[in-house]
Amino acid sequence: MEKYITLITNTITPLCKSPQRLNLRPTSQEDYEAIARLLFSAYDESTFPTQENAQHYVETILNGTHGEFYPEASPILIDDNGRAVAVLLSLKNRLDHNGPENTPTLLELITAPSRRREGIAEELITYALDVMHTQHHEAASTHINETNAAALALYLTLGWQRWTPQDDTFLPA
Repeated sequence: MEKYITLITNTITPLCKSPQRLNLRPTSQEDYEAIARLLFSAYDESTFPTQENAQHYVETILNGTHGEFYPEASPILIDDNGRAVAVLLSLKNRLDHNGPENTPTLLELITAPSRRREGIAEELITYALDVMHTQHHEAASTHINETNAAALALYLTLGWQRWTPQDDTFLPA
């Protein structure tokens, strides 16, 4: 059985001082197919054996199955050919309660394999946290498979901290 780690951060302190360098925009329903293609190409067969599996999963996120989709805090990067290169899908709340209550969740962070290690993921996270802060959310959480060393390293490097239900009132400084 897979184990997950919940991480939390505040939205008050900006992650980086440099201006946005990528042309990010909020995700919309029209991006559904592009996100599904990106998701299918980014994961191995055991996660999404077919393109249809990836499409169904994206549909469940956008339709609120996991919690209320948060399009403003779900930035997407589209390349010059109209393909999704990276996306961060966020929820205003998470229905499975794997995280602090009333705290937005960064649910899926996906970058095309050919575009990894370019700083895109960090910029997507910064964008989402800025939107959340602007909309008066004090903290955000994410839920990561403990075997995903790259994702854990990214979030921990950005100052995110482990959270447990006993830390319910904890918000990082």
